[in-house]
Amino acid sequence: MAQLAMTKRKTLIIACCGIVLGLCIGTVMRNYRALEIVKRCSLRPTNLRSPAEIIGLREEDTIQNSQRNLVFVGVMTAKSFLEGRARAVYDTWGKEVPGRMAFFSSEGSYSEDLPVVGLKNVDDRYPPQKKSFMMLYYMYEHYIDKFEWFIRADDDVYMEPAKLERFLRSIDSSRPQFIGQAGKGNSEEFGLLSLEFDENFCMGGPGVILSSETLRRVAPHIPTCLKNLYSNHEDVEVGRCVQKFAGIPCTWNYEMQYILRHNSSGRNAYTGKLKRKEIHNAITLHPIKQAPLMYRLHSYVQGLKAEEMRQESLLLHRDIKRMAKYLEVPDESTYMLPSASPESDSGKRHFQDHNILGISPELNKFVPGSTDDLLDWSFISRSLYSASSANPKQKIDSAMREGLEDVITEVMENINNYSRQRGRVIEFRELLYGYHRLDALHGQDLILDLLLIYKKYRGKKMTVPVRRHLYVQRAFTGIFVKEFDEDFYNVTLQQSE
Repeated sequence: MAQLAMTKRKTLIIACCGIVLGLCIGTVMRNYRALEIVKRCSLRPTNLRSPAEIIGLREEDTIQNSQRNLVFVGVMTAKSFLEGRARAVYDTWGKEVPGRMAFFSSEGSYSEDLPVVGLKNVDDRYPPQKKSFMMLYYMYEHYIDKFEWFIRADDDVYMEPAKLERFLRSIDSSRPQFIGQAGKGNSEEFGLLSLEFDENFCMGGPGVILSSETLRRVAPHIPTCLKNLYSNHEDVEVGRCVQKFAGIPCTWNYEMQYILRHNSSGRNAYTGKLKRKEIHNAITLHPIKQAPLMYRLHSYVQGLKAEEMRQESLLLHRDIKRMAKYLEVPDESTYMLPSASPESDSGKRHFQDHNILGISPELNKFVPGSTDDLLDWSFISRSLYSASSANPKQKIDSAMREGLEDVITEVMENINNYSRQRGRVIEFRELLYGYHRLDALHGQDLILDLLLIYKKYRGKKMTVPVRRHLYVQRAFTGIFVKEFDEDFYNVTLQQSE
């Protein structure tokens, strides 16, 4: 009998030891993979870096003493997108933001060279309601006194930092502001978002802008907002929270749909032609679903900026030429003005000669020495008529057509610069005819006859078709030399064969 009791006790002890040992082994095995990844990659957890270190912010930097403390951009992303879309954002417009930016992802997210914040107790599930609210709370908790503006953005949005800065500096950040493209949901969701007839929300895709005062009012109530969700849309819930605790709706402004641009084409958005008015005028563009498209769009925008700089350079040459005339500086010396050209070039003509680049736009720039030097004008209609070719009637080639479109687009933008103040807008309807010639020294001359539509919407409203003659010169700028390596040359040669 005693032997039987001892056997049972021994069996019970062995069973207990087995259970304890099994629990220990299970715990170790569950954490083994994570520990190995951290050990192999030598990753430092994000919680060892302070919020200021993550975004490269010095403690002494404030709104008052730093120009880079205008705006903080919080970009919502996921672990799976850190090395794709998130990196594309950081490599393109992210580094040019007039402030700081960080990528907000699920708990445990980390990147060695990206400013990533892994939000505690947050995962990457969709819709990202908790992630959005906790990102706003993180901004409030760590940066509320460091920046004037805060932006909630997605990792598939493109921003133009220079335009963003001009826009934000024109608005009072000390007042509660909730800026974005206003929405009330689509037709299928009408009445299902628990919005009153006069309530709206800022669409999250193209970006949502909050002043520091708005965030200061809303952030302490974020736990309450998270407990009272009425829909699956995080931007709707953020808008509801701002409306309730800051007392302001999203901006009811017609222009916001053009400033903060959302393209409803989905994955096909911005995959085609980029030379469009909406891209030229927008501050943000959404969505850019693939990283290569983000780099492509950024390259195009940088090209537009280069064009603006070349135009500014040309205007400076004209200013120098005009001032040289007032100061009675001889024409042959204007290209050797102090600091205008290197001393080593003082004995020869400088390729940035103000006598060439500084000539004001006029049709008589070129002075022929004889009748043989006269430049021929070509006639533009549905076809191109030229006296210099064997076949006088030709199809307008793609380069000429694109050049005409660029000229007309730029001219119409200049005409409508002050359309709001003047209470009218002028629309381009048709190119009736035109003339063009090419001066190899100065550029292209154009005479265009345009059919326009004049629309007056202030005072006595009217819509009137008008014709206008347009005289345009596309001046050449200075000479630029660009070198290509041998591989690029070989690839280009193969493609042309």
